[in-house]
Formats: sequence, C-alpha cells, structure tokens
Amino acid sequence: MTSSSPSSSPPAASSPGDELDIRGEVCPFTFVRTKLALEALPMGARLRVVTDHEPASRNIPRSAAEWGQEVLGVSLVSEGIWAIDLVRRVR
Repeated sequence: MTSSSPSSSPPAASSPGDELDIRGEVCPFTFVRTKLALEALPMGARLRVVTDHEPASRNIPRSAAEWGQEVLGVSLVSEGIWAIDLVRRVR
C-alpha cells in the first residue's frame, strides 16, 4: 500500500508485506498513520513504513515497541529516507 498525500484518509493496509509511504509527514502524524495501518493488518503481518522525517525513524520504532509490536529494524534506504519494518503482534 502506498499513500503520499497528507490530506488523504487513514491508510487501510490489508495484506502482509504492505508498505506505508509517509514521506512529507511529521510527528506525531507519522506514528498515528503507522498505528492505523498496523491495526488494519492481521496478526503476524509485516508493514514497511517509509519516511523522510528523521525523528520518525526513531519515534515510530520506539512507540511501536512500547505498544507491543515487533520492530524488525530501521534502515537508511537513501539519503534522507528511512524504512522501518514492523510486525503486528498485539491488537
């Protein structure tokens, strides 16, 4: 799933391996959109979040872990772009 418009409706991720593109958005909206996308996934599904907001590359994994989700990792995919890989583990 790809979404790039900050004014679009909340993401509706529906299958394992979905991608949420939140480039152009800033905290706290980055985590709100991530949380909504994870909640739409079945247990055990993976979500890759792509962001260009550097604080989100730290805040999303921290918040997701505190919420009980699994953080597989954070990687710099290109200059100023991070990918955060998560797995839904709790409701």
